[in-house]
Amino acid sequence: MAQPTFEQFYSAIAEQESGGNYGAVGVWVGGDRAYGKYQIMGANIPSWTKAYLGYSMTPQQFLKSPSAQEKVAKGKLKSYYNKYGARGAASAWYSGNPNLHMSTNSQPGGPSIKGYVDSVINKAFKYPSSGGPSATSGGGGGKDPVVPKLSRAELAEQYGFTSAFLKANKEIGKLFNQMVSGGWTKEKFQAKLRDTKWWKTQSESERAYLTLKFTDPATAKQKLDQAMVKVNQMMQQMGLSGKEMSKANIKKYAYLLVSKGYDESQLRYVLGSRINATSSNHQGAAGEAWDEAQAYLYTMGIKWSDKKLNEYVEGIARGIRTMQDIKNAAQQEAKASFPQWAKQIDAGQSVMDVAQPYMQSMAQILEVAPATLSLFDPTIKKTLNYVNPSTLKKEAKPLWQFENELRSDSRWKKTKNAQDSLMGVAHQVLADFGVKY
Repeated sequence: MAQPTFEQFYSAIAEQESGGNYGAVGVWVGGDRAYGKYQIMGANIPSWTKAYLGYSMTPQQFLKSPSAQEKVAKGKLKSYYNKYGARGAASAWYSGNPNLHMSTNSQPGGPSIKGYVDSVINKAFKYPSSGGPSATSGGGGGKDPVVPKLSRAELAEQYGFTSAFLKANKEIGKLFNQMVSGGWTKEKFQAKLRDTKWWKTQSESERAYLTLKFTDPATAKQKLDQAMVKVNQMMQQMGLSGKEMSKANIKKYAYLLVSKGYDESQLRYVLGSRINATSSNHQGAAGEAWDEAQAYLYTMGIKWSDKKLNEYVEGIARGIRTMQDIKNAAQQEAKASFPQWAKQIDAGQSVMDVAQPYMQSMAQILEVAPATLSLFDPTIKKTLNYVNPSTLKKEAKPLWQFENELRSDSRWKKTKNAQDSLMGVAHQVLADFGVKY
């Protein structure tokens, strides 16, 4: 069977896909849809426009540009036609596989692949084989498709701009007007653009997002809304609260994600600087870090100011410190305060561990609740810093000596232990004198 020329095939694809309608939009299939006269899938538009136009376009931009549709479709279809022939090219365009042109399996929302290919081939022979305007007002010919001369709006669109964008950015708008009136080449305009203050003060990601706000405001808003949800969740998880959780602040931090190209770790670093976890006002991860740090400091007999502890907690929230950093610092301070216990601390024991025998004896002898004793009790603290009077060196006080000293404490005299002991001594004295009782 004779094969249609590319010009015939090209025109037939336009008729088959949309009847020649540049504004055609397909139904959603698998999370994507087709756009324009040749029904190009949205997922392909950024890469295909980059390949055939030299810059990427969004589906919405592409839909509004007949010239872009013609150039991209013609470039892609020509490559398919030259490689696979008319039937293979039609199959590739419809299914993505040039070898399925005889498949009769039904397709979602359309005819079988064979049915589609047969229809395209039959339509193709209605068109002139040597080119010229087609019945679909955009068909083939040996030359570029006949399209209207680019308007100022279409020319702006090719650079990713809109009238609203050019109006809002006076520096770019002025430069663009100079290009239009002066007939500059694309290369000259881009060179001038890179010298503008706007270009130099905005990152590539921010330029892209600011442009998107004007060219596709719905998508830009969706991106910002999604980023705000992510920021809100991260702020709650980190323990930020109060005015830090205001909508204005959340939006400010979300902007860093969508326009500055911040990743999660960078955002966490920025948010961490807003942490102010105190003993009376903390929550989330920062609050958990505060509580864990306070508990560890307590077991080491160390006290930190709220300011110092908050600096460490903020560092943890920002991802530049860990809980181990707090523990290391506390261990160093504990060894400086209790040097005779340095080896035990280095071995992994806390000061509370080495103090336990003294605290247990003190609770028993003075008849006090163990929970009321801590490393900050003057008696315990003094014992842990015992200096041997013979050597004048800090050493571990013998437990028997500590217990004897406790029985000299004024508090011991008020205990039942003391009363029983005194009664026992009195009875013994009486017994020694032969007194019965």
